[in-house]
Amino acid sequence: MTLLVGLSPEARDDAGGAIGLAARLAGAWGEDLAVAVVVTPGTAPDDGEPEAPAVAQAAVDGVLAGTGVAARWTAVRGRSVAEALLEAAGADGISAVVLGTDPDRSGRIAVRVARSSPVPVVLARGTGSSPGLPVTRVTCAFDGTTASAGVLAAAAEIARRSSATLRVASFAVRRPAAIPPEVGLDAEEPVIAEWSAQIAETQRAALAEQGLEAETGVHAGASWDDAVHVAGWTAGDLLVVGGTPGAATRFFLGDRVGAILAAAPVPAVIVRS
Repeated sequence: MTLLVGLSPEARDDAGGAIGLAARLAGAWGEDLAVAVVVTPGTAPDDGEPEAPAVAQAAVDGVLAGTGVAARWTAVRGRSVAEALLEAAGADGISAVVLGTDPDRSGRIAVRVARSSPVPVVLARGTGSSPGLPVTRVTCAFDGTTASAGVLAAAAEIARRSSATLRVASFAVRRPAAIPPEVGLDAEEPVIAEWSAQIAETQRAALAEQGLEAETGVHAGASWDDAVHVAGWTAGDLLVVGGTPGAATRFFLGDRVGAILAAAPVPAVIVRS
Protein backbone atom coordinates (compact mmCIF):
# COMPACT_ATOMS: atom_id res chain seq x y z
CA MET A 1 0.00 0.00 0.00
CA THR A 2 1.06 3.60 -0.60
CA LEU A 3 0.68 6.91 1.21
CA LEU A 4 0.09 9.78 -1.20
CA VAL A 5 1.27 13.34 -0.52
CA GLY A 6 -0.15 16.27 -2.45
CA LEU A 7 2.50 18.83 -3.38
CA SER A 8 2.54 22.12 -5.25
CA PRO A 9 5.06 22.35 -8.12
CA GLU A 10 6.44 25.48 -6.41
CA ALA A 11 6.88 23.86 -2.98
CA ARG A 12 10.14 25.02 -1.41
CA ASP A 13 9.86 23.42 2.03
CA ASP A 14 7.97 20.62 3.76
CA ALA A 15 4.59 21.52 2.20
CA GLY A 16 3.10 22.45 5.57
CA GLY A 17 4.54 19.37 7.25
CA ALA A 18 3.00 16.89 4.82
CA ILE A 19 6.21 15.25 3.58
CA GLY A 20 7.65 14.71 7.04
CA LEU A 21 4.34 13.37 8.35
CA ALA A 22 3.94 11.02 5.39
CA ALA A 23 7.47 9.70 5.91
CA ARG A 24 6.67 9.19 9.59
CA LEU A 25 3.49 7.24 8.83
CA ALA A 26 5.10 5.26 6.02
CA GLY A 27 7.70 4.05 8.50
CA ALA A 28 5.11 3.28 11.19
CA TRP A 29 2.76 1.47 8.83
CA GLY A 30 5.32 -0.20 6.57
CA GLU A 31 4.03 1.51 3.43
CA ASP A 32 5.50 3.16 0.35
CA LEU A 33 5.43 6.91 -0.26
CA ALA A 34 4.26 8.67 -3.41
CA VAL A 35 4.37 12.40 -4.11
CA ALA A 36 1.68 13.79 -6.39
CA VAL A 37 2.54 17.12 -7.99
CA VAL A 38 -0.82 18.89 -8.20
CA VAL A 39 -1.28 20.79 -11.46
CA THR A 40 -4.25 23.15 -11.85
CA PRO A 41 -4.94 25.78 -14.53
CA GLY A 42 -2.25 28.42 -14.35
CA THR A 43 0.27 26.40 -12.32
CA ALA A 44 2.15 24.88 -15.28
CA PRO A 45 2.58 25.42 -19.02
CA ASP A 46 -0.06 23.87 -21.26
CA ASP A 47 2.52 21.70 -22.99
CA GLY A 48 3.16 19.64 -19.87
CA GLU A 49 5.23 19.67 -16.72
CA PRO A 50 8.04 17.55 -15.27
CA GLU A 51 6.88 14.86 -12.87
CA ALA A 52 9.41 16.03 -10.27
CA PRO A 53 9.99 19.82 -10.57
CA ALA A 54 13.50 20.69 -9.44
CA VAL A 55 12.46 22.96 -6.57
CA ALA A 56 9.90 20.53 -5.18
CA GLN A 57 12.28 17.61 -5.67
CA ALA A 58 14.92 19.37 -3.60
CA ALA A 59 12.40 20.14 -0.85
CA VAL A 60 11.29 16.51 -0.63
CA ASP A 61 14.84 15.15 -0.77
CA GLY A 62 15.83 17.44 2.08
CA VAL A 63 13.03 16.15 4.32
CA LEU A 64 13.60 12.50 3.47
CA ALA A 65 17.39 12.56 3.78
CA GLY A 66 18.51 9.96 6.28
CA THR A 67 15.04 8.49 6.82
CA GLY A 68 15.45 5.46 4.57
CA VAL A 69 12.16 6.39 2.89
CA ALA A 70 12.17 6.89 -0.87
CA ALA A 71 9.42 8.66 -2.78
CA ARG A 72 8.11 7.97 -6.25
CA TRP A 73 6.67 10.87 -8.20
CA THR A 74 3.59 11.42 -10.27
CA ALA A 75 1.64 14.41 -11.59
CA VAL A 76 -2.13 14.86 -11.26
CA ARG A 77 -4.28 17.45 -13.02
CA GLY A 78 -7.61 18.97 -12.12
CA ARG A 79 -9.63 22.14 -12.29
CA SER A 80 -8.93 22.55 -8.57
CA VAL A 81 -6.49 21.14 -6.03
CA ALA A 82 -9.24 19.05 -4.45
CA GLU A 83 -10.32 17.60 -7.80
CA ALA A 84 -6.76 16.64 -8.71
CA LEU A 85 -6.16 15.01 -5.33
CA LEU A 86 -9.39 13.03 -5.53
CA GLU A 87 -8.29 11.66 -8.87
CA ALA A 88 -5.00 10.57 -7.32
CA ALA A 89 -6.68 9.13 -4.20
CA GLY A 90 -8.70 6.74 -6.36
CA ALA A 91 -5.64 5.01 -7.81
CA ASP A 92 -5.03 1.37 -6.92
CA GLY A 93 -3.05 0.78 -3.75
CA ILE A 94 -3.48 4.23 -2.18
CA SER A 95 -4.19 3.87 1.55
CA ALA A 96 -4.40 7.54 2.60
CA VAL A 97 -3.79 11.07 1.34
CA VAL A 98 -1.50 13.31 3.42
CA LEU A 99 -1.85 17.08 3.16
CA GLY A 100 -0.17 20.08 4.74
CA THR A 101 -1.90 22.58 6.95
CA ASP A 102 -3.63 25.60 5.38
CA PRO A 103 -2.17 28.93 6.55
CA ASP A 104 -5.40 29.66 8.49
CA ARG A 105 -5.42 26.13 10.03
CA SER A 106 -8.89 25.56 8.58
CA GLY A 107 -8.03 22.33 6.80
CA ARG A 108 -10.52 23.40 4.13
CA ILE A 109 -8.80 21.59 1.26
CA ALA A 110 -8.44 18.45 3.36
CA VAL A 111 -12.15 18.54 4.21
CA ARG A 112 -13.09 18.96 0.54
CA VAL A 113 -10.96 15.97 -0.39
CA ALA A 114 -12.15 13.88 2.57
CA ARG A 115 -15.80 14.44 1.66
CA SER A 116 -15.45 12.27 -1.46
CA SER A 117 -12.17 10.45 -0.96
CA PRO A 118 -12.26 6.63 -0.98
CA VAL A 119 -9.41 6.66 1.59
CA PRO A 120 -8.72 8.62 4.79
CA VAL A 121 -7.16 12.08 4.59
CA VAL A 122 -4.37 12.95 7.03
CA LEU A 123 -3.82 16.61 7.90
CA ALA A 124 -0.45 17.77 9.23
CA ARG A 125 -0.54 19.57 12.55
CA GLY A 126 1.92 20.59 15.26
CA THR A 127 5.18 18.67 15.69
CA GLY A 128 3.93 15.50 14.02
CA SER A 129 5.96 16.04 10.86
CA SER A 130 9.21 14.64 12.27
CA PRO A 131 9.93 11.63 9.99
CA GLY A 132 11.53 9.40 12.64
CA LEU A 133 8.89 10.00 15.32
CA PRO A 134 6.90 6.87 16.29
CA VAL A 135 3.12 6.92 16.66
CA THR A 136 2.55 6.14 20.34
CA ARG A 137 -1.13 6.96 20.85
CA VAL A 138 -4.20 7.30 18.63
CA THR A 139 -7.08 9.41 19.96
CA CYS A 140 -10.61 8.94 18.66
CA ALA A 141 -12.75 12.09 18.84
CA PHE A 142 -15.99 10.55 20.08
CA ASP A 143 -19.28 12.47 20.09
CA GLY A 144 -21.71 9.66 20.87
CA THR A 145 -23.65 9.90 17.59
CA THR A 146 -24.49 6.92 15.40
CA ALA A 147 -21.38 7.67 13.34
CA SER A 148 -19.12 7.25 16.37
CA ALA A 149 -18.90 3.47 16.08
CA GLY A 150 -17.34 3.73 12.62
CA VAL A 151 -14.87 6.39 13.72
CA LEU A 152 -13.90 4.29 16.73
CA ALA A 153 -13.34 1.20 14.58
CA ALA A 154 -11.13 3.23 12.22
CA ALA A 155 -9.14 4.68 15.11
CA ALA A 156 -8.64 1.22 16.61
CA GLU A 157 -7.34 -0.11 13.31
CA ILE A 158 -4.91 2.81 12.97
CA ALA A 159 -3.71 2.20 16.53
CA ARG A 160 -3.19 -1.49 15.77
CA ARG A 161 -1.19 -0.75 12.62
CA SER A 162 0.88 1.82 14.49
CA SER A 163 1.55 -0.45 17.51
CA ALA A 164 0.11 2.43 19.54
CA THR A 165 -2.31 2.73 22.43
CA LEU A 166 -5.91 3.84 21.85
CA ARG A 167 -7.64 6.73 23.58
CA VAL A 168 -11.30 7.76 23.31
CA ALA A 169 -11.90 11.45 24.02
CA SER A 170 -15.02 13.59 24.01
CA PHE A 171 -14.98 17.38 24.08
CA ALA A 172 -17.42 20.04 25.25
CA VAL A 173 -17.57 23.82 25.64
CA ARG A 174 -18.61 25.02 29.09
CA ARG A 175 -20.87 27.82 27.85
CA PRO A 176 -23.72 26.34 25.76
CA ALA A 177 -25.58 28.83 23.61
CA ALA A 178 -28.80 27.99 25.45
CA ILE A 179 -27.44 29.45 28.72
CA PRO A 180 -27.17 33.27 28.72
CA PRO A 181 -23.72 34.54 29.76
CA GLU A 182 -25.23 36.54 32.63
CA VAL A 183 -26.39 33.32 34.32
CA GLY A 184 -22.77 32.45 35.08
CA LEU A 185 -20.56 29.39 34.95
CA ASP A 186 -21.93 27.87 38.17
CA ALA A 187 -25.27 27.21 36.47
CA GLU A 188 -23.53 25.55 33.56
CA GLU A 189 -21.63 22.98 35.61
CA PRO A 190 -24.61 20.64 36.21
CA VAL A 191 -25.30 20.63 32.47
CA ILE A 192 -21.70 19.74 31.64
CA ALA A 193 -21.56 17.19 34.46
CA GLU A 194 -24.69 15.42 33.23
CA TRP A 195 -23.46 15.37 29.64
CA SER A 196 -20.05 14.14 30.76
CA ALA A 197 -21.57 11.23 32.65
CA GLN A 198 -23.75 10.28 29.71
CA ILE A 199 -20.97 10.45 27.12
CA ALA A 200 -18.58 8.52 29.39
CA GLU A 201 -21.10 5.69 29.62
CA THR A 202 -21.57 5.79 25.85
CA GLN A 203 -17.80 5.54 25.40
CA ARG A 204 -17.65 2.46 27.63
CA ALA A 205 -20.55 0.81 25.82
CA ALA A 206 -19.01 1.44 22.39
CA LEU A 207 -15.68 -0.01 23.48
CA ALA A 208 -17.36 -3.08 24.96
CA GLU A 209 -19.40 -3.64 21.81
CA GLN A 210 -16.25 -3.70 19.67
CA GLY A 211 -14.21 -5.66 22.21
CA LEU A 212 -11.70 -2.84 22.66
CA GLU A 213 -9.74 -1.51 25.60
CA ALA A 214 -8.75 2.14 25.69
CA GLU A 215 -8.02 5.14 27.86
CA THR A 216 -11.14 7.32 28.04
CA GLY A 217 -11.84 10.91 28.96
CA VAL A 218 -14.29 13.79 28.72
CA HIS A 219 -12.71 17.22 28.36
CA ALA A 220 -14.43 20.60 28.75
CA GLY A 221 -13.17 24.12 28.29
CA ALA A 222 -14.33 27.69 27.80
CA SER A 223 -13.79 27.24 24.03
CA TRP A 224 -13.18 24.36 21.66
CA ASP A 225 -9.49 25.22 21.63
CA ASP A 226 -9.39 25.05 25.43
CA ALA A 227 -11.35 21.79 25.54
CA VAL A 228 -9.06 20.10 23.03
CA HIS A 229 -5.86 21.28 24.67
CA VAL A 230 -6.92 20.32 28.20
CA ALA A 231 -6.92 16.68 27.05
CA GLY A 232 -3.12 16.72 26.97
CA TRP A 233 -1.14 15.73 23.88
CA THR A 234 2.32 14.40 23.14
CA ALA A 235 4.45 14.50 20.01
CA GLY A 236 3.59 10.85 19.34
CA ASP A 237 -0.17 11.42 19.11
CA LEU A 238 -2.56 11.13 16.18
CA LEU A 239 -6.16 12.33 16.28
CA VAL A 240 -8.94 10.57 14.35
CA VAL A 241 -12.12 12.47 13.47
CA GLY A 242 -15.06 11.44 11.30
CA GLY A 243 -17.56 13.01 8.95
CA THR A 244 -20.76 11.89 7.28
CA PRO A 245 -20.44 10.92 3.58
CA GLY A 246 -22.77 12.57 1.12
CA ALA A 247 -23.37 15.69 3.18
CA ALA A 248 -22.84 19.19 1.82
CA THR A 249 -19.24 20.30 2.28
CA ARG A 250 -20.02 22.85 4.97
CA PHE A 251 -21.84 20.20 7.01
CA PHE A 252 -19.41 17.33 6.35
CA LEU A 253 -17.66 17.47 9.70
CA GLY A 254 -20.26 19.46 11.62
CA ASP A 255 -19.60 22.44 13.85
CA ARG A 256 -18.32 20.34 16.76
CA VAL A 257 -15.87 18.13 14.90
CA GLY A 258 -14.78 20.91 12.57
CA ALA A 259 -13.86 23.01 15.61
CA ILE A 260 -11.97 20.09 17.15
CA LEU A 261 -10.06 19.59 13.92
CA ALA A 262 -9.10 23.28 13.78
CA ALA A 263 -7.92 23.23 17.41
CA ALA A 264 -5.94 19.98 17.18
CA PRO A 265 -2.23 20.39 18.06
CA VAL A 266 -1.37 17.02 16.47
CA PRO A 267 -1.88 15.43 13.04
CA ALA A 268 -5.49 14.49 12.34
CA VAL A 269 -6.86 11.60 10.30
CA ILE A 270 -10.25 12.37 8.71
CA VAL A 271 -12.28 9.24 8.03
CA ARG A 272 -15.68 8.88 6.41
CA SER A 273 -17.86 7.31 9.07
